[in-house]
Amino acid sequence: MDSSRSAQRAVIQFLRAEGEHDSQIYRRMKEVYGEQCLARCTIFRWCQRCEAGRVNIKDLPRPGQAHVETNSDTISAVYELIRENRRITTRETAVELSRSKGTVHHIIHKKLGYGKVCAQWVPKHLSENQKTARWELDPSTTQEFLH
Repeated sequence: MDSSRSAQRAVIQFLRAEGEHDSQIYRRMKEVYGEQCLARCTIFRWCQRCEAGRVNIKDLPRPGQAHVETNSDTISAVYELIRENRRITTRETAVELSRSKGTVHHIIHKKLGYGKVCAQWVPKHLSENQKTARWELDPSTTQEFLH
């Protein structure tokens, strides 16, 4: 909720407490806020809420897409599953941890920085130590590039 809507809700609450009628509140707010004024039906709805005793001017939580759960425990659990099995799929990880596939995908790609290469999870950006270690693991590759 932006601050303008919040401020207007507070004004509605104040004017309603002063005993102003819904139509008068709308007219006064339209004069002050102009094009940025809340819609007439919204003002009337908030007047009804104030009359019913509501004091909180913030939006109440609504059902919808859940926030991505990326706490450190979940990130660590995903990281451990990938370390145990580099070929584990996003779906398998989601089932194992009882999380949504979207949450697991977000953790793997955005938080851990992994991508799939040849059906295995690998870091997208290798550190200098990791790059050196990869060169040292396969001496035949090193010899091919040196000659």
